[in-house]
Amino acid sequence: MDFIIDKRFNFSGGEVQVTVKKMTSDVVFITANLRSSDDVMALLMATDALRRQGATPIHLTMPYVPYARQDRVMNPGEALGIKVFCDLINAQNYSSVTILDPHSDVTPALLNNVLVIEQHELVHAAMDLSDDILVCPDAGARKKIGKLAMLGNNEVVFFDKSRNTKTGAITGTVLSQAPVVWDRAADHLIVDDICEGGMTFIKLAEALREHGVTGNINLYVTHAILSKGTDVLEGHINTLWTPSCWLSKAAIEESNAKNTFQIEVI
Repeated sequence: MDFIIDKRFNFSGGEVQVTVKKMTSDVVFITANLRSSDDVMALLMATDALRRQGATPIHLTMPYVPYARQDRVMNPGEALGIKVFCDLINAQNYSSVTILDPHSDVTPALLNNVLVIEQHELVHAAMDLSDDILVCPDAGARKKIGKLAMLGNNEVVFFDKSRNTKTGAITGTVLSQAPVVWDRAADHLIVDDICEGGMTFIKLAEALREHGVTGNINLYVTHAILSKGTDVLEGHINTLWTPSCWLSKAAIEESNAKNTFQIEVI
């Protein structure tokens, strides 16, 4: 059965507590959309509550893996965030842990009993890209976008970006490789795993226009956090396609009503 939290609340000191519905099956499937540290604690609490009712096995689906971008120590004194988080998940002894399009190979290497649904599988199942030119945002995305391009025999435009390692700010976006015959009037689809504030894709769209692209510039991300809202993408991106959006359905509808930039949850 898919489990549902019956009640969730925070004590006055900030601690999380949950109660779960009475189980009708020993086998439980949890889908955990983790958006905050409180959500992580709610997952751990719910797992314990289910086990106290006799649940075994428990299968976890965790579309977005928190701390996945903290997959290396960049500066002295930092913690390896993804290792800390994966240790917490592994301690729950889930029978399987299904994740969508992890940020890097580090996350699945650290998780026990992991099943990965890869980016090219998600995109290919939901979208028709037969006439699109794919846009690779940086060197880290090359392997993933290569798999997608092979499925549809798509042309790819490759970019590289640089960041300030102290602040995380993007300092540049540079075209590194383009098709010999580049149809700049075609629809271009940027493909990546995460859109947080959107600056990566704003810079990419600007660079594509500077290189003469006149067709639509669309965006696929597996995890649309959109921490800066949607207005920042207006005038840069035509449509954002995503299977997982942090915005509520009402917020998506409001954004789509006022902006030419559209969000499509697939």
